[in-house]
Amino acid sequence: MKKTFLLFTVSIFAFLLFSCSSESLEETSPEIAIEDSSLDKQKMALALIDLLADPTFKSNVVQTLTQDHTPGIKLASLLEAHTALADQEAYTSLAAMTTQADIQAKNATHDGTIAIPEVWLQLPANQTKNDADLLVAFAPEGDEKEWTSIQAFTLDKQVVYLDARTAPEVPVLVIETNGYETLKAEIAYMNQELQAAGLQNDRFTAASDFAPIAKAGGLETTKLDKIRLNNDEEPWIAGAAEIYAITSGIKNAGNEPEIKIIPMYYLDDEDEDYYPNQILLFWDDYKYQAANIQLFEKDNDTNYKALVAAITNGVFQIIGVFSAQPWVNVLGQVAAAIIEAMPDEFFVNRDDYVDSFYTIEKNKSYTDYYGAARNARITLTPFFIAEN
Repeated sequence: MKKTFLLFTVSIFAFLLFSCSSESLEETSPEIAIEDSSLDKQKMALALIDLLADPTFKSNVVQTLTQDHTPGIKLASLLEAHTALADQEAYTSLAAMTTQADIQAKNATHDGTIAIPEVWLQLPANQTKNDADLLVAFAPEGDEKEWTSIQAFTLDKQVVYLDARTAPEVPVLVIETNGYETLKAEIAYMNQELQAAGLQNDRFTAASDFAPIAKAGGLETTKLDKIRLNNDEEPWIAGAAEIYAITSGIKNAGNEPEIKIIPMYYLDDEDEDYYPNQILLFWDDYKYQAANIQLFEKDNDTNYKALVAAITNGVFQIIGVFSAQPWVNVLGQVAAAIIEAMPDEFFVNRDDYVDSFYTIEKNKSYTDYYGAARNARITLTPFFIAEN
C-alpha cells in the first residue's frame, strides 16, 4: 500500500507543517521460492487436506467460512470442533502446531514475532462454492509487490499455481498465520510495551480488551463514524486488511507524548464504506485539545517488540530536540517521528503506512475528511460517555 515516495512526502509534510513555526490456474513454475519460514504452512496445508477427505469436516469448514462477516477462524477452534478426527495423524500434527503457536503467543518473553494459524475462504466472484474444486494455499514469503504466482494444492495434493493478482475462479482455503488473531495478540503486547516505556497510561490492557476507564462525571471522546480506504490492489492471497490506528498527543506541560495502538478489526476491504461507531481519542489522556490519528496495515511477519522499540526511540530522540517548542509543534513531531522511526523493512510487505490525520481537535466534527496521503477518508464526531 505504501510507496517509498509516499513515506518521504508525508514525513517531510509533517516536519515542515509543525517545524516551520519552529485470474486463473496456471501450470507454470513459481517465480517466488518458498522460504524455510513457510515450510510449516506447507505442512499445515498438506495435513489439512488429509482432514478435508472427511466429508463432514469439509462441509462444516466451507459452511462456517461462507457465512457473512466471517473473515477467518482459528485453526485450533476448527480442530476443537472436530475431535472425532483426533485419532488421525494429520489431526495430531495440526494440533501440535496450533498448541505451540498458542504457547508462543501467551509467552511475553518470546522474541517479538507471533503467528497464530487461521483459515479463511477465498470465493470466486460469482460466489459459487464447489467443494470438489476446492484448493488449499498460503501466502509466499517476501515482498508481496513481487509475487506473481501462488502455490496451491488440489484435494489430491497435486501442485498448481495461481495468478497472484487475479483471484481464481475456484474456491481456495487459505492458511493464514498473520491475521485477526495474531493482530489482536500483537496489539495487546504493543500497548503493554508502550506502557512500560512511559508512553501510555493504563487505559488499555490485555485484560480489559481496550475498554475505556471513565473519570468522574463521564468521558469526553472523539468517535469514528465512517471510514473508507482507497483500493491498494494487493494480492488476493493477502486476504482481509488488518488495520490499526496509532493515536498520539501531548499528555503534560513537559510535552511528553501519549501514544496508543487501537485495532480496527472490522476494516477488511478497501474501496468500501464502514460505519464502526468506534472511539479513537480519549481526551482526558491529553493536556491539550488536539491529537493525531495514523493508520497502518499489518501485512506479514512483524516483530512487534522491534516495532515498539523503534517508535519509542524515535519519539524520544525527536522530542528531546523539540521539547522546548510550543506544544502544537511537538504534537506534529510526534506523528512524524512515528513514521520516520520505523525501519524500511517494516514497509516491505510488513506494516504498511496507510494515512495520517494531523491535529484533530476536541469538540470538532470532521465529515468525509481526507488524510494527508489521501489514502483514507473519515468522519469523526465528538462523543460524551456519561457515568452510570
